[in-house]
Parts: sequence; C-alpha cells; structure tokens
Amino acid sequence: MPSSPSRPPTPPAATAGEVTGAPAAPGTAGPDAPTGSVVRPRRTGGAPGGRGLRAALLLVPTAGAVAVVLAAALTPTVTALVVALGALALLAVVLGVALALTARAHRAAEQAAGQLLSALEAARDEKVDDAVTGLLNRRGLVLVGRQVLESARRSSGAVHACVVEVSSAVQLGGPPRTATQERVRREAEWTAAASALRGATRTSDVVAHEGGGRFVVLGPGSGLHAQELERRIRVGLAQGRLTGGGQRAARLSVEAGAAVLAPWDEGGLSDLLVRAEQALAQRRALRRSTPSHGWGRRRNDRAARPERPQA
Repeated sequence: MPSSPSRPPTPPAATAGEVTGAPAAPGTAGPDAPTGSVVRPRRTGGAPGGRGLRAALLLVPTAGAVAVVLAAALTPTVTALVVALGALALLAVVLGVALALTARAHRAAEQAAGQLLSALEAARDEKVDDAVTGLLNRRGLVLVGRQVLESARRSSGAVHACVVEVSSAVQLGGPPRTATQERVRREAEWTAAASALRGATRTSDVVAHEGGGRFVVLGPGSGLHAQELERRIRVGLAQGRLTGGGQRAARLSVEAGAAVLAPWDEGGLSDLLVRAEQALAQRRALRRSTPSHGWGRRRNDRAARPERPQA
C-alpha cells in the first residue's frame, strides 16, 4: 500500500499558565521559530497645555474675523460707540487697579505708624527717656530706631543718622567752680543743645541724648547735611542765649557727622550709627588739619603763593 505523506507534528496546545503570543527567550528560538506578536502602546490624547494652545490659536483669528465682520456690518456710529465703551471699560479697570494699590499702600502706612506709636509708648513705659534733657536715651534710641528702620525698609525708603557733639569753649580766668556748679553748668548746656536740636530737626526725626554732650538724630529720608545741621544748631543756641533773661551763657562748639542707609544697602541700625561716627571723625580731622581763619590761614596762603620772577 502506498504510504501516506507524512504530516508535520502538531505543536502542543498552550497550557493555562503560558501566555500566548509572548516572545521567545533570547538564544532558545531557532531561525524557523515563529516570532511573538509585539504589543505597541496606545497613543493617548495630547497634553492639556497643547490643547489650550491650539484652542487659543484658533480662537484669536476667529475673534479677529468676527470683529472685522461686525465692524463692516455695523454703522460707523455704532462702531464708534462700541470703541468708546471698550475704552471706558479699560479705563475703569486701570482706575480700579490704581485705587487698590493706593488702598494697600495706605494700609501699610497706617500699620507702620501704629507700630511706631506702640514703640514710643513702650519706650515711655520702660523709662528710656533722659532725665536732664527729656530726650530718649541710648536704650530708647535702639527701641524706636528699629521701628523707623523697618518702616523705611517696608516702603523702600532711606534712613539717615547724625551724631552731634556739643562742647563748651575754654574759659580763661574767673573764680574756680565747685563740682556742683560744674554739673549744673553742663546740664544747662545739654538742655540748651537739646532745645536747639528739636528746633533744627523734623517732627518725624528721633532725637536722643547718649550722655555728656553727645546727641543722635535718626529719621526717615536722606536728612540734612552735617554742615547744615551744625548751622541750624548754632542758630538755635544763639537764639537761646538772646532769650535767656539777660544771662550771658558760654558759647558752645558744635560738630556733626551724618550718614545715610539707602534702601539697597545692607546693614542695620548699628551699622548706620558706625557710619555716622566715622563721618564725624573725618570732619573733625579735616577741620583740625586745615585752618579756616586766622594767622595760620594767612601764613598757608602766603606760603602757597608762587615766587615772583626777579628782573
């Protein structure tokens, strides 16, 4: 009998634990082994940002086309009315934003003023005023000065400080004074200097008496120049001598140094006071090294003249 053609063996069915269509392990499949099906990931929708951008790109030309069509369809009077209403709406929005910013700045200023008043009240409660002059002492200056500096920082403003030293002129002759008389004389000079400082500074400035003939002025803004502050103090002292009931008081020497802490400068109250101290030392050294009047000035001028050519 003729033999039937041989059929290829049927591959065994996949068991329940096997996964059909899975790729064969590398190195185990031959060249005629069937390759497994490749599972490709499905494409998901675009990102929300891309959809929003496409919608905006479609909306802007559409809105422009609608505006052109409406402008062509409406009469010139209606078009002008629509443009005027749009301009009024834009102006109202700008005014609303400006009013909101103004109200915010006003609230910040009121908050800063309240903090400054609370600091002043705390200074009064802690007895930080000077018993002789009635001004703040060093502790009160630090307490109130921090509030002034924080308020200026909040409003992006500058803060100035001036260190003023007042000393009495040397008096030759006269009877010797006792310790009590000397103390009374010095306290009278400090009181006169404090009164002159109050008249020379603004009401928003803080004036303090550190001790002896040393005073400190602190306030918002750039303040006065040291030379102008000295002039005003001398004028106040002269007016005090004239209105002193006919008593001839001794003349006082006034020296001042000023410094400014800009909004972009780093540092605190102590740094500002150190700068004022350095400015005072520089002005004092310059004044003592260069004579401004008298025989020394004339002698220096005469020495600086060029020699005349001899015929």
